[in-house]
Amino acid sequence: MKPSFLFATVLAIAGCGKNTSPNAAVPSTNASSAEAASLPEGGNGGEPMDRREAEAWARAREGDDDDRMRLADLLGCTGLRERASDRELRKTAIRAMAYCNDFSELPWLAEVGAGKDDEEALAALDAIVSDAARPRRATDPEDADELGAGCAALLALARGTDRPRPRRVLAVRALRMLADWGCVRRSEIPSDVDAK
Repeated sequence: MKPSFLFATVLAIAGCGKNTSPNAAVPSTNASSAEAASLPEGGNGGEPMDRREAEAWARAREGDDDDRMRLADLLGCTGLRERASDRELRKTAIRAMAYCNDFSELPWLAEVGAGKDDEEALAALDAIVSDAARPRRATDPEDADELGAGCAALLALARGTDRPRPRRVLAVRALRMLADWGCVRRSEIPSDVDAK
């Protein structure tokens, strides 16, 4: 028997019985834990949510900006985007994306900003404005593609005269700030929308 096969077998046996049932309730010691137990465990490609994350979602859903900031720190922007596929977590995830440290999900947020759900759209555009307002920092070269794609989607939204005015205003505001990042020229940004 090969050592690698033996090692894999030992790992498989050691892992047996350590997982809890996906329907098992999270033990609660306070109100936050009780709320966390009612949150879905999946939504991220079927990955279960651990207790710490479930409690962070419960606090961010009902809490303030600090709670959403802590959730963004815990999961990162990509983790928030993955969990946003769960309808119950989507609005909280979008609001928490205002505290992302990169532009990796800018194209997705811009897509939500142009979507049918007005509440989600405005929350996504607010998140983009908050991200764009942060002091300029070095950008990961891989992040540059997302930044460019997100700016293009925002520019289309800002130019869409048939789009709701509040969304266009937020798109223009974000583009004015993102122009410093080089993803759009100021001359391209529509001037017919007051975004002060």
